[in-house]
Amino acid sequence: MRYTTEYKEQARAKLVDAGGRHAKQHGFISSGMADLAAAAGVTTGSLYKHFSGKSDLFVAMITAEMQRTADLYKSVDPDDATQVSRALAGYLSMGHVQQPGVGCPLPSLTAEIGRADDVAKEAFEQGLQTIHENVRVLTGDVATAWVVMAQNVGAVMLARAMHSEVLQRELLNAVLHAGEQLISSDK
Repeated sequence: MRYTTEYKEQARAKLVDAGGRHAKQHGFISSGMADLAAAAGVTTGSLYKHFSGKSDLFVAMITAEMQRTADLYKSVDPDDATQVSRALAGYLSMGHVQQPGVGCPLPSLTAEIGRADDVAKEAFEQGLQTIHENVRVLTGDVATAWVVMAQNVGAVMLARAMHSEVLQRELLNAVLHAGEQLISSDK
């Protein structure tokens, strides 16, 4: 049976989306192709119809996940302080800490991307630059955007490694407050 181009694109997007959620939750390197295929509800053979191998899938996932985060920041009105604050608070939330599969790929996958091949690193860097540009619009400054991004990603990573929910919240609130101060001082 021949599938339409549209169907193939939708199937590929489903694999990338489900694989991305799985990788952010469980790690990409530790997940086999069978795990990634199962996350999308397909067979491993189906996965290989869309991707030449695991590294090809990883690059597609990085690209899609980074774009999703970039789009999130792009949708925030930089002139609306409440929206900017909500975006920061959403990133620095317990929901983001507790549900990595639906959150930003940076706290979950950056270390793995650091050990990946150059193609994956290039896809990551391009996505990171897009995210940075969208955060820069919100902060009003190139350097402040980098600082806010690094603080936020680091805070989520640290919070995920902590056992105490009280300390997790303390960390997230401290970084949220610092980020709001940075942004308001640069505007």
